[in-house]
Amino acid sequence: MINQDAIQALRELLHTPKKCVIVTHPRPDADAIGSSLGWKHYLEKKGHLVTFISPTHYTANLSWIKGSESIVDYEDEKGVRIAKTKIAEAEVIFFLDFNSIARLEKPGDSVAASSAVRVLIDHHLQPEPFPISFSDTSYAATCELIYDIIDTLGDADLIDPIIAEDLYAGLVSDTGFFQHPNTTPNVHKVAAGLIVRGASPDYVSDKVNNIFDERRLHYFGYALLEKLKVVNEGKVAYISIDKSDARKFNLQLGDNEGLVNYPFKIQGVQVAVLFSEEREKVKISFRSKGDIDVNTFARKYFEGGGHKNAAGGKSMIGMEETEKKFIELVKELF
Repeated sequence: MINQDAIQALRELLHTPKKCVIVTHPRPDADAIGSSLGWKHYLEKKGHLVTFISPTHYTANLSWIKGSESIVDYEDEKGVRIAKTKIAEAEVIFFLDFNSIARLEKPGDSVAASSAVRVLIDHHLQPEPFPISFSDTSYAATCELIYDIIDTLGDADLIDPIIAEDLYAGLVSDTGFFQHPNTTPNVHKVAAGLIVRGASPDYVSDKVNNIFDERRLHYFGYALLEKLKVVNEGKVAYISIDKSDARKFNLQLGDNEGLVNYPFKIQGVQVAVLFSEEREKVKISFRSKGDIDVNTFARKYFEGGGHKNAAGGKSMIGMEETEKKFIELVKELF
């Protein structure tokens, strides 16, 4: 349910053209980029000057999303200069698909120092307080929330095929193409609205799913054949990718996307985890089914969090010790 007080505050804030900045979380996924670009296009239609800043590079397999060429990359030298200028000039800063300034990493200091009005649009747990906040964990995706905000503002007719496609990309990605338990009646309602307004399901599906090159496909095969382990009486499956694996397959940013979901193809698996070694840390992706809460588990033991059935975390004790720790603690989930 859209917060009506926040809608009124947003309507008043955007009554006249504003210099706006949109920021999202590092290593943005399809929901982060789709919601940010869809919101950017909408605001520009309303006469606002808008800059979308990504704290880090985004994966090449998301460059098909309409408007991605306009993203200001904070890991690019020129991007840093542009971003700092735009943040300093901003009258409004929108925080999309994350809810803590600390998560911005490098741009965080500039954003924290800004006097711009802060507006949160997000669907994750435990948000920081914001002057204007649309924070609702019942939404499967920030793209879904963006659609309902635009609709509640009375501007659904402004959703053109470009905006519709951007929002549809994030919606289907965060719901696993309507396979995850976060697929609510409203998800289907929003999907229908986006299709009516120009989103092409077959095109988006092809761009999201059929993006493997031969190297990456071989890597997935190797990971499933050689690195997949099933424990806890068949209820838990995990894949561990170390630095030597990354070198062997010349892994690029985004190559692990979707790999964590494959263990669910094994009947009886209720928790799937991907451990990937990155420099001094082990990055962890958690997925679960039903009432198994990996968000709380990730927050408690692995400095992470996210959603009930999908969360992230990290470990600084190396791959072998991280696996041992996980195998011992995962019993708590059952």
